Amino acid sequence: MTRPELVGAYLERSVGETLDVSFPERTIEVVVIPYEREAEVMVEDVAIIESIARGAFNGVERRAKRIRVNREHDRHTTFGHCVALYPKREEGLVARMSVVENDYGDRQLELAAHGDLDASAGFVPKAIEHRGGNRFRYTRCWLHHIALTSEAAYEGARVLSVRSATPVNASTPRPNLDRVRWDILEERYSRI
Repeated sequence: MTRPELVGAYLERSVGETLDVSFPERTIEVVVIPYEREAEVMVEDVAIIESIARGAFNGVERRAKRIRVNREHDRHTTFGHCVALYPKREEGLVARMSVVENDYGDRQLELAAHGDLDASAGFVPKAIEHRGGNRFRYTRCWLHHIALTSEAAYEGARVLSVRSATPVNASTPRPNLDRVRWDILEERYSRI
């Protein structure tokens, strides 16, 4: 088996746990990523078993309002941002997200309230424990965005969909601008 390169790779991971939807406050609360739960995923065409360590997102709460929320990991469908992140909750990284006041935002609130949307994260592993074979545990991660998706990745610890390991702005054909932005993000993260 060829080991995929994981440190610094952009990853997406769906969870499927909405905790609360508030129409008056226009907020949605979700478990973004569970801690210490193994899941089988594909990275660079290699099946691995990964988990997120408790504490991997410590400090992310300081940049909560800069974390955007979109649909299906498409930055062109942004409909809100985080108002709070709770990296020390028992169930995992929890986010409370604010939803814009327009028809599109209203639809996201309705879908989330009916249980038709699941949480997913775009993140970058910064430190990894290799636990032998194809098992990896991410011990420090950088959160790029949160997406609400129509399909969950987990039923317990079973994967229902595959996440990608592509550059953050892979859908935009501007490689030089994307590389510069990525370098800036990495530099900012290193100072946290």
